Amino acid sequence: MLYEIDNTMSINSILPKLKSGDTLYLMDGIYYEKIEVKIDNINIVGQSKENTIISNNDYFCKIMDDYNECNTFRTYTCYINGNNITMKNLTIRNDSIPSAIYGQAVALYVDGDNFKCENCILKSAQDTLFTGPLPPDLIIRYQGFLKPSQLKGNKTHQLYKNVDIYGDVDFIFGGAYALFYRCNIISVNYDSKDYGYLSAPSHSKDDKYGYLFYQCNLIKQPGVVNVYLSRPWRDYGNCAFIDCSMDDHISPKGWNKWEKSNRDKTAKFYEYTENVDLSKRENWVHILNKDEKEKFKEEFFKLVNFDEN
Repeated sequence: MLYEIDNTMSINSILPKLKSGDTLYLMDGIYYEKIEVKIDNINIVGQSKENTIISNNDYFCKIMDDYNECNTFRTYTCYINGNNITMKNLTIRNDSIPSAIYGQAVALYVDGDNFKCENCILKSAQDTLFTGPLPPDLIIRYQGFLKPSQLKGNKTHQLYKNVDIYGDVDFIFGGAYALFYRCNIISVNYDSKDYGYLSAPSHSKDDKYGYLFYQCNLIKQPGVVNVYLSRPWRDYGNCAFIDCSMDDHISPKGWNKWEKSNRDKTAKFYEYTENVDLSKRENWVHILNKDEKEKFKEEFFKLVNFDEN
């Protein structure tokens, strides 16, 4: 069934009515609300990428109704817990910007399997997109604090195709198997930072793969300098950038080991780009050759069940 609404109506008033196979179509407008999608096998489609906007402004240190700080993992504007969810042609944003004032502010939190996001905009500053699951230590720490659904730790497969993702620090993070295909990864500078990190993966030791940014455009807004491709949020963070174009804001070193940690000895980071000078990259990063690149891509596409054709 197709449900069509405009922004005089609440998304939250319609979501409980949806059943497997249904589509929620959002007309252009701003929907000021925090939403949770728990139904499997549904589609949420906007009228247009730029003008269909779901917006909220929770942030890390905001005091919530339970008198606790919001915490990173409750700041989301949109939480996806259902499996086989597809989102298209809309914007999800967290308006708690800049991060120097508000701290972490998640726009989209995905904890469901086989999630697809196509032709969308995800916008915040720090921690824009969380690709669940949580790391095991946080599952233990947040028992009784976060929702039970957030504490399951189930591995998820996620696809982001032609998505514009804005942020400054660790703005794509988590432990999913996630493919970013022909996305625009846009570094912003809201509070005069002289550094930034595109991603912060938290995969387990046994994960052969983690994140793949494939044929993405790494873009800077004015004032952005010295941005790293990734740093491991947990010891075995797993991330690859293959055939991506890069503005000059990307640090020649490319990658960061995470402050004073020893994660340079455990992280699994990979890169292949023909037209970028990789000679100054950190020596613990795996620079792939062409054959290795093709194998990596082929196996990763199979992992997330993505057909490039």
